[in-house]
Formats: sequence, structure tokens, C-alpha cells
Amino acid sequence: MTPSAPPPHPAAPVPADDALERVARLCARLFPGSVSLLYDAGDPAAPVASAPAALSLRGMCLRAAESASPLIAPDAAADPTLDGMAEVLAAGIRACAAVPLLADGEPLGALAVGLPGPGAWAPDAVDAVHDLAGVAAAELAARRARACHDTAHASSTGLFRALVEQSLAAIYVIQDGVYRYVNPHVYQMLGFPPGWFDTPRSALDIIHEDDRPMVQENLRRRVDGEVPSMQYRVRGRRYDGSTVFLEVHGSRAEIDGRPAVIGIAIDVTRREMAEREREHALLARDRFYAMISHELRTPVSAVMLYNDLLSSGVYDPLSDEQRDAVERSQKSARHLLDLINDLLDLAKLDAGKLETRLADLDVAQEVEGVVAGLAPLAAEHGCPVSVQVDDPPLRATGDPRRVQQILLNLLSNAVKFGHGHPIEVNCRREGGGVVVQVADHGPGIGPDDLERIFDDFVQVGEPGVGTGLGLPIARRLAELQGGSLTVSSREGEGSTFRLILPIAVPPVAPSTGFSPAFSSVIIR
Repeated sequence: MTPSAPPPHPAAPVPADDALERVARLCARLFPGSVSLLYDAGDPAAPVASAPAALSLRGMCLRAAESASPLIAPDAAADPTLDGMAEVLAAGIRACAAVPLLADGEPLGALAVGLPGPGAWAPDAVDAVHDLAGVAAAELAARRARACHDTAHASSTGLFRALVEQSLAAIYVIQDGVYRYVNPHVYQMLGFPPGWFDTPRSALDIIHEDDRPMVQENLRRRVDGEVPSMQYRVRGRRYDGSTVFLEVHGSRAEIDGRPAVIGIAIDVTRREMAEREREHALLARDRFYAMISHELRTPVSAVMLYNDLLSSGVYDPLSDEQRDAVERSQKSARHLLDLINDLLDLAKLDAGKLETRLADLDVAQEVEGVVAGLAPLAAEHGCPVSVQVDDPPLRATGDPRRVQQILLNLLSNAVKFGHGHPIEVNCRREGGGVVVQVADHGPGIGPDDLERIFDDFVQVGEPGVGTGLGLPIARRLAELQGGSLTVSSREGEGSTFRLILPIAVPPVAPSTGFSPAFSSVIIR
């Protein structure tokens, strides 16, 4: 059998949605008296049948789709491959052919054509069925692609809508100077009644009067393309007239070919109030510390001066008992003065007002100077201090006064808590810095206290020794100079503090001849 010639006049246009019906009609024209069935594996319950009798070809379509191979039967009654398909014969179909609908090798369904009489299928007839199957396969593939796209689009649209509608930040779109969109959180944050923004509202309607010029200028700059985005803090007005502080992030965008600003606003009123309270507290603290400096340090200094005068016997010689009392008074006054000075340093560090004057310094010289000054204290506690300097000179960048302050704290602590054991100080280059390592053999520090000792007012040693501010100040001073201060310790074995200062760029100087690679000094 061969397909008949196409009709002289084309069929009337069929909508794109009826592309599969068009294939069925083409089958009827190419094979007069035939019936056809288009089976979609993705929607098996809705085959496209040219006539009720075509539904009997469903089994043949299933086999063609499952095997991804064509089935050609010149006579359904005589073809053993169609055993069990009595419904085909019952529908008056004898010759039939089924071709799978393939897309990239994947079977999407099948096209079956049935004829009322038996007869061999000519090659051009089989080719015609294959061509029609190709058209149907392309349509099914396009439909599935559109369905996947629509599903993905619906999913992404739903996700985007959920993200915007459920966001805890206020999201808005401003175009032509008015709000084109606001999400529900804008209403919640500002307390406006539902639908208030449905009427076009000026972008400045919810802005505090004093901040409107700034906001208007910021909008203009983005709309005109001067800046792509901007972040700033502004005061807004709630519906009840109260003020709200907003952190605004907005970017320029093109919507329908016109410039717009898409942004988010976050309520930072609590943060703003907390920052203001903190500023007030810092000002009050600064005033308090200034009062301490004047009202306490001056009389304490006077007490220490009179103690010195009494000890010197400028008035009358002191008895041993009186001298002990004066020394206790002097020790307490000195402790109080140290506390006052530490408080003032801490206040300046916290406020960022402590000045440092960085210079090129000889680390070994600074260490040996502090060690020499502490010699009486070391002798009093029976702690010999040894200093080892590897590869001198060791030059670093730091503020000499502040470096001495750090070293004085580390060494005095080592002496006080050394319990009469030797103290070793080692100075060396390490990486990009100069390391000063102070090691004692005292009781050590517990693992839970290794970081706490750098907290303000924390004392983990003997009660009443120190102010609890020395190490916190020392670490901050080290960091202020671009260095660091760390500690390692084991209980019962002692502690090791490591001060690292940034290495100085060596100056260009003429050679001075031989220079020792190692130096050591021991002070007992």
C-alpha cells in the first residue's frame, strides 16, 4: 500500500495546541479509510484518536514505545506479534503500523495507523508514518520543554514572591518619585493601614522632614546614574507620627525602560538608641576619669610625697614601728596610684584616644633597661632574671614608652609570681617580627584562665596583688602597635608570655666590622 497524493488545497490553519490533531488528520489524508492513534507516554490517559476504532491500537502503541522500535503488521489476523490483540480485529483493522515517537533517543510515545484491509506496507508508506511520527515527537518534546519551563518559572516566581512577601526587611520600589511597590513588612514596620500605598505616595512621604533633602538628593544621584547603589541611615515617620531610624540599601534598576530604585530598609531604632546611650555613657565615663585624674591622683601624690618626707626624717626620726606604718601607707598609696593610672590608660584605649609614637627601637636595649630597673624587686623576691638575645641587634617598630610599659608588666608579674625561681627572657627574630619571651617557673595558670587573664579586672593569682588591668592594657598596647601578646602555661610548671613586635626595616649604614651573633646578660 502507498499513501495517496496530498489534496490540492491545504487544510485550514490549526492552532498550535491542536498540532497532534493535525498529525491525525494528515494520516487520514495520506491513508484514506485509515484510523490513527497518537499515544503520549507522559499522559497515557489522553491519547489522540482519529476515530473510536483507533483506540484499539493502544496496545500496539505501548509495545512500540516500550521497545523504541517500529511494529509493522500487513495482516493483524495472521501476524503472531499481535497475539492477544483481538480488539484490533474487532475494530475492523487488518493492516497496521506503529512507530515510536523519539526525542534524543528517548521514547515519548507512539503513532499507530490502522487500515481496514490487509496488505503489505510499501517503503514510502512506512517512511510517511515515520515522518508523521517525527512531527508528533517534536511537538511532544516541545510541550514537555514548555511544561518544564512553566513549572520552573512558577516555582521560581513562587519562591521569589515568598521571599519578598515574607521578608523581615522592608522591600520597596520607587519609580518617577513614587512608591510602585512595598512588601507587607513596610506596613508592619511603619504601622500604616492596609492599602495605604495602593494610592501613589511620594518617596518622601514617610521620611522625617529634616532628612527629606538628603533622601531626595540620594534618589536623584541613583536615578541619574551617578552612583549604582547607596547605603545610608535616615529618620522615617510612622503612621502615628513617631520617629523610626532606618538603615537603607538601594540600587538603580531599569523597569519598563525607565530608571527606578529597588531597595530594602531595616529598622535600626533600637541600635540607634543603644549607640546614643553608649555615647552618653562614654562621655560620662570620660568625665569621671578626668575627675579621677584631678581629684584623686593629686591628693594621692601628695600623700606619697609626705610619706617620703616622713621616711627621710625631715621632721623627726621615726621609730621602727612608725617607719613600718609609713611604708605600709606608701605601698597602699602606690597601689592606688597604679590603679588610677591603669584606669586612665584603659579609658583612653577604649576611646581610641591613646596616642602612640612609633619609632625604630633596639628591643634588647629596651628589655635590658627594664630588667635593670626591676633588679631591686627581683632581689627582694629572690628571682634571678637572665636575658638572652639571639642575633643582635634586634630592631622593631614600636613606641618606646609603651613597649617599656608592656615589658614592665610582664617582668614584674613574673617576679611577683615566680616564687623565687629563675626568670628567663629571650629575644629573637621570628617570621616578620621580633619576639620577646618572658618565662617564669611559678605556679602557672589553669587552662580555663588562660584567656580570662586578658579581661579587665580579672585576677587569678594571689589576691590583692596587682590591679587586674595590667595584662589587658599590655595586650591592647601590643595590638595598637601592630603586634600581639599571647601566653602559654601549665599548672605547676610556670607561664611563658610572648610579645611580638613588627620588625623594623633595617637602616642603610656602612659596615662596622665584626658583630657578635649572641649576647647574654644575667642580673641577680
